[in-house]
Amino acid sequence: MDTTQAGRQNPSTHRSPSHSPPLQQVAVMGSEAARAHVVVVPYPAQGHVAPLLQLARLLHGRGAHVTLVHTRFYYARLLRAKGEAAVHGSASASCDGFRFRVEVIDDGLSLSVPQHDVAALVDAVRRNCLDPFRALLRRLQQVTCVVADVVMTFAPAAAREAGIPEAQFFTASACGLIGYSQYDQLIKRGLVPIKDASCLTNGGEYLDTPLDWVPGMPHMRFRDMPAFCRTTDPDDVMVAVTLEQMRSAAGSSAIILNTLYELEKDVVDALAASFVPPIYTVGPLAQLLASSSSSAPCTDEDNTTGLGPIDISIWEEDTRCLSWLDGKKSVVYVNFGSVAVMTSSQTREFALGLAACGFPFLWVKRPDVVDNNAGEEVAHYLPHAFNDAVAKGNGLVVPWCAQAAVLRHAAVGLFVTHCGWNSLLEAAVAGLPVLGWPVFAEQTTNCRQVCEVWGNGAELPDQVESAAVARMVREMMEGELGREKREKAAEWKAKAEAATGKDGSSWRNVERLLQDLLFATTK
Repeated sequence: MDTTQAGRQNPSTHRSPSHSPPLQQVAVMGSEAARAHVVVVPYPAQGHVAPLLQLARLLHGRGAHVTLVHTRFYYARLLRAKGEAAVHGSASASCDGFRFRVEVIDDGLSLSVPQHDVAALVDAVRRNCLDPFRALLRRLQQVTCVVADVVMTFAPAAAREAGIPEAQFFTASACGLIGYSQYDQLIKRGLVPIKDASCLTNGGEYLDTPLDWVPGMPHMRFRDMPAFCRTTDPDDVMVAVTLEQMRSAAGSSAIILNTLYELEKDVVDALAASFVPPIYTVGPLAQLLASSSSSAPCTDEDNTTGLGPIDISIWEEDTRCLSWLDGKKSVVYVNFGSVAVMTSSQTREFALGLAACGFPFLWVKRPDVVDNNAGEEVAHYLPHAFNDAVAKGNGLVVPWCAQAAVLRHAAVGLFVTHCGWNSLLEAAVAGLPVLGWPVFAEQTTNCRQVCEVWGNGAELPDQVESAAVARMVREMMEGELGREKREKAAEWKAKAEAATGKDGSSWRNVERLLQDLLFATTK
């Protein structure tokens, strides 16, 4: 479907042609952006900060002044990871002559809180951040717009109080947003809270309950919904905050999605039909940045602070990865993201499966990826066969890497992933098939779409077992299933390139977002 036709210039913005400026008008708006000051508020986790920072760089590259707001918890983790010398002074950065500022607000959290304790983080920011953010808005001058992560409900609330326009950015998939928006229906239909924990372990009968009423996704089952709804507690924090977030998003001026319309068109159309705010699909943002000469990243000469606009990783990247890949072919790349954790038993099964699959592997294994309550030594759950493969050069284990570059490397043939949205977008841009093992949040929803709709991957069993890992890896690398998935992955790569190229759907939506939300407020 041509997204510039069918009665509106782009269904993903849910607007009639009369509301969208002609493209030739948009092209000359750079000078107007210089009067815009956008405050960007990400949730304090790397997978949320990264795409919002990409959006901030797009706005910054078009001339807008940008203030990025970190919470104390995330900023302190950056200090700990990067060191005082690298981070000191980062509250005022300059790039290409435009202002790019970082502010920090208190969230009342201690660094002893694990990054994967999502409930604690979400509850803390909703209870503690409103007043500090109000004070920040009073201190900042001439704020044109607040762009907040959907999770950070205090930010749009404070913006509305101050009479400042606001938009909300959902850092995950459109299908994930639909899933969260159905939590109220899950409660009304008696599916949540779950009556007994045994429902989750009774052979899958409860989890396989069909949810054919979900807009745009009639193939959904209960197990495919964002996993925070798997609770027996009627007062569960994550269910409560999700309901709050969806109410807040429904009252926003705009919803921005880091996706491409062509990938999620049925879901985006369903969102546009049910949400009052217009929906703007502007992804993959990393690809859009690469396509936009006006959004080139700061160079070391431009950045006077030591902490560049994209230096937000709390993990040190291992620089061996790309050179190691140069000497390999048909490599299995494994990474379960920046937050998800696994047990030592699951780690052992993955290690055994990788050792037995017959292909070289690169495993990004964060220092905290194993939730090891028993306090076992690593050697106790990493088997000899796995360690032998690493010792012989058939495997490499690193704490973190430059994932986008790894996925684009010609030696990589398969991505074993938790199905986090940033990872799936990077795989799509690289044209790489995926083997999913979702862990939490909307990763389950994403994985269902990968298998049932997008066709660029397959799923490992919930109960991971080494033989299944080895078998599925071999099938995806050299079997008929893998051939089919690679063909679909190549199609999505081409569509992502088209969407983020000049006059592509995502490119046009960024320009319309600027015109509708930012430039309109500076006139």
